[in-house]
Amino acid sequence: MGDRGFLSPVGRALRRGWRFLVRTDVAAVVIVVVLLLAALGSLFPHPSPTIAADAERLARWQAEAHERFGGLTGLAIQSGVYRYLGLALFVVPLALLAVVTLACILDRWPRVWRRVVHRPVRWAGEVLTGAQHAASLSAPPSTPLAELVRRSLEARGFAVRSEVDGSDVFLRADRHWLAPLATLVSHLAVPLLLVGVLLSGQYGWREVLTIGPDETTPVGHGTGLTVATDGFAISRYPDGSVSSYDAEITVIAGGDRRAGGIVRVNEPVVHSGVGFHLQGYGETADGHSITILAVHDPGFGLVVVAGFLLLLGVTVTFNFPRCCVRARVGADGTLQLAGHGERQAYDFEREFAGLVKEIAEAGDCKSPVHRDGDIEVGT
Repeated sequence: MGDRGFLSPVGRALRRGWRFLVRTDVAAVVIVVVLLLAALGSLFPHPSPTIAADAERLARWQAEAHERFGGLTGLAIQSGVYRYLGLALFVVPLALLAVVTLACILDRWPRVWRRVVHRPVRWAGEVLTGAQHAASLSAPPSTPLAELVRRSLEARGFAVRSEVDGSDVFLRADRHWLAPLATLVSHLAVPLLLVGVLLSGQYGWREVLTIGPDETTPVGHGTGLTVATDGFAISRYPDGSVSSYDAEITVIAGGDRRAGGIVRVNEPVVHSGVGFHLQGYGETADGHSITILAVHDPGFGLVVVAGFLLLLGVTVTFNFPRCCVRARVGADGTLQLAGHGERQAYDFEREFAGLVKEIAEAGDCKSPVHRDGDIEVGT
């Protein structure tokens, strides 16, 4: 009894908390807060992670920022606003948005999954009365209405299933029946994107390396990596102007293991999670020096995956909306049709009316009635 008395209030509190998290208005408020904080953060200057990690360079940056932005810069620096992406003021709402979005996915998943998996063929009369679009037709008993309906639906890209119940034949036609899962994919992309942004902001860094001929330069940031140049080549146009250039680099890890390759503009070399991008070159007395941008971005992969999932989900949702048509053919030549289309199926009303007309003409039906919403119209 003691355990039940303790667990019951806890269980109710957890349920209330869960229902609060999955509310649409809560998600909307969190999104607005994150957007406002992001807009506020854009008003303040921010040093790069490389500058922030170097005390001497950070001091120079702060002095330059004070000259450029005026007296309030000192207050901003003292309050830590210039490290805005790392402040709890920004990180906590961002993490909360990820949690709320994930909770919405988990809350919606069972319902959406049931819609996708549970697709019964047989149906009762209330399906007809509650349908977005409905029609009733009557044809001579010898008319093969079930086959006419199947052919018309398959010609429109529907997958048709049928079942027989006594003297009645039931048909169910679905088009893009997996499309509802796309909304879950889009929602899943949001927390992945937020986690990727947080990883990049907290643990990502960039370092500009200038390497002369036959020189080695440490990458720093605790990587234990050193970069050396083994060659540099310039390609030129017939008029002598530069068309492209590339450098051969070696990345030394632990003093013994060596790896590297040819690095070109927009073609980096990646080693131990660090990408080495060729930024430029310069003339020296001994040849050419090169400028390499070393980048470590642990959230990049998640951001790319999230972007792909978001694009996939939105594309499927708006271009492949789910539509369903259900039919019941009686032995006396009666046909009942019920149709439903998702919000994005803007042309489904006209398509359903065309389906009814096509079946009525092919089956020589008498006085068909097409109901759109609460309006009944003879066709």
